[in-house]
Parts: sequence; structure tokens; C-alpha cells
Amino acid sequence: MTQRSPPPLDDWNLLTLDAVEEVFTDAPFRWWVSGGLALELHVGRSWRSHEDLDIGVLGTEADKVYSWLANWDLWVAAGGTLRPWRGEALEPRQGENNVWASHYSSSSWRFDLAVSDGNDTEWVYRRDRKVRREWDAAVLRTGDGVPYLAPEIQLLFKSRKPRPKDDTDARQVIPMLDPSQRTFLLDQLDDGHQWMLISS
Repeated sequence: MTQRSPPPLDDWNLLTLDAVEEVFTDAPFRWWVSGGLALELHVGRSWRSHEDLDIGVLGTEADKVYSWLANWDLWVAAGGTLRPWRGEALEPRQGENNVWASHYSSSSWRFDLAVSDGNDTEWVYRRDRKVRREWDAAVLRTGDGVPYLAPEIQLLFKSRKPRPKDDTDARQVIPMLDPSQRTFLLDQLDDGHQWMLISS
């Protein structure tokens, strides 16, 4: 496809979950819903609106992801700037962990690829590679089979510099964690983190 100018940074028209499944079902790579929607999929209800739609993929499978999304206009989003993405490895040290997608038939952003670390057997936390989870614990599935990032991992990402919406998510989700999930999250939180009180 011919490269075009990207949509404005704040112009989002999110895919529905059914549309996400249509895009990614049978894809030859690992994918999952992440972000706030993943937490709602785990709990089974919604409590706030979402400005974007995050789909997790592995950086090691970037070439497969790019080929699968041949009908999409893809841009690396980092530091408030955009550059075209053609399947090359991203540069996490430069804050490159996200690829925004706009369909060539659309003038808005439809979803955000959250590029993650991992291998054949484990998800790996990019901020501390010693923190790992086997895939069957890291990516769960809804009753309809939609893969989503486990809530304790999603909350770990949100815990670094929690925004008001992250605190809202934590209050909704932490009480719903099972003992293994709660232990994993608490082990990673800094001493005195504000979410410790929710977990007590």
C-alpha cells in the first residue's frame, strides 16, 4: 500500500471486540488483548470508557505481525511522534513499544499493538527480565476463547506511575485476584505502594 499521512494523534475509533477477533483469529503468531479492556474481560464487566485498544504481540514475531496486517497502515508511536512501521524490530531504549494501526479504509486509529517480550515458553517483563510467567498463566482466555493478558501482569504495568484510571482499575480488580495472582503482584510492587492497602 502507498504510504499516507497518519491520522491525528487523538483520533481514535476503536474496533469492537468482535472485530478484533475477525482481524486476529487464525493469525500465525501469539496475540492477546491487553490494557484496561483485558482487566474488564477478566472481571466480566465494564466500569469505565477506554481511549485506546491494546493488542499484545511479541517483538520476536514482528515480521509475522507485519505480514498479517498487510491491509493496515502501521506507525510506531513513541514520545508523542509517529514514524511508519514496516516490520522492523523496535527500539525499546528509545521508548518504542507501540505500533498504532489505522485501516486503509479508515481515517482513524483502530487499535494499538503493544509489543512485548517473551519466548516460546514464557512471557518476560521488559522492565525487569527476571520477572517471568509461563504463557498459560500470562495469557488467559474468556469463555468465548478471546486471549487476554492476566490481570496481575496488566496491573504490574499500571503500577509504575499509576494515573487516576489505573487506581480505579486496581480498586476494581485486585479484590478479584486469586491467591497466586495476588502474590505475584504484591511481590513486584514497591514497599509502601498505594495499592498495598487494597490488597490487605
